[in-house]
Amino acid sequence: MADQIARAKKAWPYLARKANKGEKPYTYKELCDNLGLHHRVASYFLGVIQEYCRINDLPPLQALVVNKKTKLPGSGYYGSSRTSTAHQKALEKVRGKKWNTKPPNFST
Repeated sequence: MADQIARAKKAWPYLARKANKGEKPYTYKELCDNLGLHHRVASYFLGVIQEYCRINDLPPLQALVVNKKTKLPGSGYYGSSRTSTAHQKALEKVRGKKWNTKPPNFST
């Protein structure tokens, strides 16, 4: 079984840097290409990041990864940000925070 926490730790700096720079979201493929992974596994490690952000009352950092066609997060995304308007609000919150690029200590 793949270690999704290790993958989340590997993805965190990419997402944190993108948030801090205010850049447009990655597609699932773009992020996974950087990580050397197939894009279909993204939902698993992004779920780790999503849960960490939720538990720690942080903006949804995983909002910085979207479907290439819809430009929205996939079906595993928590909350109401799967509409364009709600997603833009989530991105504003993510970009409004100064993120540490060092990955947190995710717990299982």
